[in-house]
Amino acid sequence: MPAPRRRSRLVRRLLVVEIVTVLLTVLIAAGVSAVSTRSLVEDDEAARMLGLATALAVAPGVPPAVAARDVAALEPAAEAVRADADASFVTIMTPDGTRLTHPDRSLIGQTYQGTFAPAARGETLVETFPGTLGPSVRAIVPVRAQPGSATAPVVGMVAVGLLRVDVFSRVLRELGYLALGAVAAIGIGFGLALLAARRVRRDTLGLEPAEITALHRHHEAVLHAIREGLLVLDADDRVVVVNDEATRLLEVAGEGGGGIVGKTLAELGVDPALAARLADPTPVSDESLLVGERLLLVNRTRTDDSWVITLRDRTEVQQVMRALDDARSVAGALRFQAHEHANHLQAVSTLIELGAHDDARELAVRWTRDITDLGADLRERIADPALAALVLDKATDARDRGVDLRVTGRTSVADGTDDLVTIVGNLVDNALDAVLATAGRGVVALDLADGAGGLTIRVADDGPGLADPEAAFRAGWSTKEGGPRGLGLALVARVVERRGGTVTTGPGVDGAGTGFVVELPAVSPSGAREPVAHAPHGDHEAGHAEA
Repeated sequence: MPAPRRRSRLVRRLLVVEIVTVLLTVLIAAGVSAVSTRSLVEDDEAARMLGLATALAVAPGVPPAVAARDVAALEPAAEAVRADADASFVTIMTPDGTRLTHPDRSLIGQTYQGTFAPAARGETLVETFPGTLGPSVRAIVPVRAQPGSATAPVVGMVAVGLLRVDVFSRVLRELGYLALGAVAAIGIGFGLALLAARRVRRDTLGLEPAEITALHRHHEAVLHAIREGLLVLDADDRVVVVNDEATRLLEVAGEGGGGIVGKTLAELGVDPALAARLADPTPVSDESLLVGERLLLVNRTRTDDSWVITLRDRTEVQQVMRALDDARSVAGALRFQAHEHANHLQAVSTLIELGAHDDARELAVRWTRDITDLGADLRERIADPALAALVLDKATDARDRGVDLRVTGRTSVADGTDDLVTIVGNLVDNALDAVLATAGRGVVALDLADGAGGLTIRVADDGPGLADPEAAFRAGWSTKEGGPRGLGLALVARVVERRGGTVTTGPGVDGAGTGFVVELPAVSPSGAREPVAHAPHGDHEAGHAEA
């Protein structure tokens, strides 16, 4: 969706908020800095005044001159210090506070205005006091008869001060630099606010918060409601988007993507065949992959910086295909039986016309008994009803296709799952395809037997055999050129593996063709996966070459 040209209310509000925030932040910072600067300047000036007073109190010639009350000697020294240090006043006084020096000569001889008693006792004092020249920051130190001796008597005091007006002038200079920095900060903040607003406008496509919220909710609803698995991987092959159907098809934990986002397919334990195919950079379009016991249609599309993968469960499609295949098989069988019955009825009708009523009745009974006896025999020897029905259907199909399906053995325990239908159906279908690939009438042998260790299933044929029996169980392996990718035997192998059994290959009927032996334990392992019906007849390969 293209970005609207108008500036959204979200962007305007964001811009105003950012500018106000910058202004408030800068003003507050400037205010705090101003107060801090004023305090620092006053402290700095007080320390400077204290240093000047201390230096003057111990300067050569000053203590003796103070003790002698030599105003003429002290006044030039005091004025020199005041001028050099840019102080407002330098006052030297006696211990009782009588001024010996002062910038205003008319005040010499008068009592010092301010606190001087601590200095007269030998202490140092710093204060702010409204003196004769105005409020000032001043330092007062004692002058001892012997400089550096803490026990020598105090012969006078030195006070050095700076008017508050001069202190404030320095504060204003400092604040001027601070104001320049504040203006620069406001300008930078305003520029960054404009850039941020532009970025937000581009990223949100100019949408309002309510519209963004609605789109997110619709996105989540659609993402988790669609029946296709959706998976998005970033440039590092880590999951960034996954829906519920994808977690189900991949058989990984984490409803709604929880615990999955941020992990790679290898870390999630995805089926190695699927992980390897998705790691291949070649395009993937409606490719069938056997993942666990599910047949998935996989698509992968490259975007700017990610892979979008869709997974569709073809197992459901296969069920429809199998139903259609069964319907076609039934229709073919009905056509064959209709033709056979027409012949039978013609024969019976002819016998009746010839007056051979007993022969006609015997012929009809024999034909009926052949059909019913096969079903009754299978139901008696195979305990699992679904498996018995499957074998009867395969026997009828084999007879119609000119193949001799020989069923031997007996089972006494019903399995209770569709696993036997999956295994036997795929093996028998492959065997039928194998013998039909050869000239003449073929033979398929099915033997079922209960044992102490469980159930043994043997399916053999006299077809052309397998050049590579191990490869037959690999998904996608096929001997049919241009035919569908083999899946039946691979599915058999996975069902057997889940059941904790084994499947092996060997010679077929009378040493020709191929034979398969499946051994299943008596009890299925706990936690078995959801069984999947066997692949439709159209997906099976000649010569047992399905995988």
